[in-house]
Amino acid sequence: MQNNTARARSLIERYQLNLDPIDPRFVDPGFVGKTIIGQRRNLADWLRLQALGFSWAATRIDQAQPAEIKLRQSDFEKDVSWQDFKEPAALTESDLAFDVLGAGLKMAGDVPVLIINEPMYVSSGRNSDLRYNSFYPRWAYDQYHELLNAKAAANNWHYLDLWDSIAPEEFTDTPVHLTPNGMAQFAQAVGEEILRLGDKG
Repeated sequence: MQNNTARARSLIERYQLNLDPIDPRFVDPGFVGKTIIGQRRNLADWLRLQALGFSWAATRIDQAQPAEIKLRQSDFEKDVSWQDFKEPAALTESDLAFDVLGAGLKMAGDVPVLIINEPMYVSSGRNSDLRYNSFYPRWAYDQYHELLNAKAAANNWHYLDLWDSIAPEEFTDTPVHLTPNGMAQFAQAVGEEILRLGDKG
C-alpha cells in the first residue's frame, strides 16, 4: 500500500475504509522517483530476494535471524506489549482490518471466498500464560479471535479457523512458518474445506 498510493487511495475512497488517505507513511514519488534511477533501491531489493532462493535451498534455513533474536521461542519475559499497545486494552473492530475484509468480499461479488485464520505456534514455556508466541500476547490474540469469529458468524462468511490446528514442532523459524509436514497438514485441511464448499454449491 505504501508505495502504491494512487491505488490504495482509490480503494480507501471506493470502499470507505477506515484508513487515512493522507497518511504521511504513503510514498508520493516525484518524476525522478518513478524512473529506473528512482526505483534502483526497489530493484536491488528484488534482486537480493531472488538470490536468497539459492541460500534457502542450500541451507534449509527458512528465515535466518541474528543469534540474539529468536522469533520462534517457548520462553518469554513478562511482556504483554503488542503493536503500539504497551499494556492490555479492550480491542474493537476499528482496531482491526475487518472493513478491508468486507471490501475484499464485496469486490469478489458472487465468487465464493474462504477466509482462513491461519495456524500459529503456541508456546508452552515460561510466561506462555502471557504470550502465545513472540508475535502475539494472549490478551490481544484472544480478543482478535473472538471478534473475528463473531464477525464471520454475523456475516455468514465462509470461514475456517485453524489457529491451533498444527503441532508446535511443525513450525520453523517464526511463529507462522510451517515445516513441509505442517504445510501438508494445513493444505489438507484447506483442501477439504474447499471441497466441502464446492459440494454445497
